[in-house]
Amino acid sequence: MKYLLKIALGIVACAFVMVACNDDDEVAVGFRLDKTEITVGAEGGTEYIMVHSQDEWVAIASEPWLMVSPANGIGTTQCRIAIDSTLVNDVRTATISFTPEGQAPQEVAIHQTGFDKMIVVETPEVEIESSAKMGKRYFEATVTTNVQFNVNIDYSGDDAWISTETTEVNLDRGARPRTVKIRFDWRMNVNPEQRIAKIHFVPSQSGDVLKEPAILTLTQKAAPRIEDNRSGDSLALIMIGEQLNLLGSIWDTSENMRNWSNVTLWEAKDEDLPSPEAVGRVRSVAYAMMKTNESIPQEVRYLKYLESLDVSSNTNTMLLSIDLGNEICELDYLKHLRMFSYGLVSLPDDFDKLGNSLETLDLSANNFATLPEMLTPENFPKLKKLNLTSNRRWTTTDLRKAGDYENGLGFHFHTAANNSLERLFLWENLEELRLSNNYIEGQIPDFEVGKNGVEAYNQADVAAFGGDTIQYLADHRIPKILPNMKMLTLNLNYFTGNIPDWILYHPHFLDWIPELLLFNQQEGGVNSEGTLAGFDNEPVTFDYYYDALPGTRDKYELKEEFTDEE
Repeated sequence: MKYLLKIALGIVACAFVMVACNDDDEVAVGFRLDKTEITVGAEGGTEYIMVHSQDEWVAIASEPWLMVSPANGIGTTQCRIAIDSTLVNDVRTATISFTPEGQAPQEVAIHQTGFDKMIVVETPEVEIESSAKMGKRYFEATVTTNVQFNVNIDYSGDDAWISTETTEVNLDRGARPRTVKIRFDWRMNVNPEQRIAKIHFVPSQSGDVLKEPAILTLTQKAAPRIEDNRSGDSLALIMIGEQLNLLGSIWDTSENMRNWSNVTLWEAKDEDLPSPEAVGRVRSVAYAMMKTNESIPQEVRYLKYLESLDVSSNTNTMLLSIDLGNEICELDYLKHLRMFSYGLVSLPDDFDKLGNSLETLDLSANNFATLPEMLTPENFPKLKKLNLTSNRRWTTTDLRKAGDYENGLGFHFHTAANNSLERLFLWENLEELRLSNNYIEGQIPDFEVGKNGVEAYNQADVAAFGGDTIQYLADHRIPKILPNMKMLTLNLNYFTGNIPDWILYHPHFLDWIPELLLFNQQEGGVNSEGTLAGFDNEPVTFDYYYDALPGTRDKYELKEEFTDEE
């Protein structure tokens, strides 16, 4: 009986073994992985799998963006799975097949989520100063994005004070985000209140929808409050100097403003004191040697009682095209303005507001292409001196090549097509007009008595001049042009043709040093018509002048002095 029981148990055991053998046909014997699914983000990364095996095995990835290491082994092994960042916005899937020797492979599924459409600003809130030197007025925003974008700026009612260039992001890596720096230039805040702008980074393509909006909030500090007093003047002077980016040192603020160089203050004893409140306020200031491509800083308007402003010697002026700002037009007492070698090409629309006070205007060594339209005797009845010398942007002696120069040569026009000189020469109150070293070509305008209000010298003029010295002018009806002109310079231009009689017989002709400052045109200069610069009737001597105006001989003619021995 016991023998039969043992046989039965043996049969059952064999049955179980046979069943087990059938199951092992589907599961590898002695081989096991600790995971069969891995999910990672779009940025990729590294994952690990433990492999347990009695036999040798081999691992193969189905996609090139996966790498398994080691890719083969035996026993218990930790495998490193390196997953590259994705190039797409959607989910992607791949497998790694682990195959034991002589058995069916086992697979690990890898799922990688795609990137969202994104624009991320690293620092969403930025605060900047109210002012800084020209080269420091900017900030950079660090932006991470996988879409092209535009920049829209909301100024909350203020004028535009931020600028940036369009940025094209290199997205050669598909949806993988790229980090770029965007430069924003800002203008100074001259108001004593802070201002805020919202900078929106918006996808260029309408189909690109962001998970979250990308906004940078920019806050600019308020400017120091400049009061209408002596302290306000000193603060304005300092701020102007800083913004002009002066190449030398500016004033020591520990010193009394009365001791500052190139600054004068109004004194109670000054005869032309604008008002009692002006005592101790700034009367004149001069700035020299600077590096800027902007107009005079807006703080100049706070120098309420300024009578004289001198700004000179900017760097690289030939490359600049600066429009003078309107702020200077608020100076009601400005009599003398000198903007020498600054890079100006235009005057502000309200410049004629200075007409009731301005007496001298020096715009020499700038880049004006022609005479500003607003410079007329009607707009500036008190103007006595006008200097437009050396408005040459580039240097040439052949005006036939004028079109080869970027932004033009400077003060260049032909008198046959432009009446700027006629306008100037009919400015009766002018006492000094300097037009040397420009590119003016054509003939000096002549005038006919009876046209355009031109009169001839008469007996009243003869009497006013002090006797019969200019009787010749009245007898020969010489046009009375620039009768008060004490100094006229036209040298180093490209004039041709005849010198008109109104110049050759002008009462102050010899005061102008004509052989140097009139007759002497550009040496070797050729005008746009190919004609050599120079006059056809340049006098050899001044005998004709002494004969016509004999009263001038004693004043101008050099006399030889003889010693007793001679």
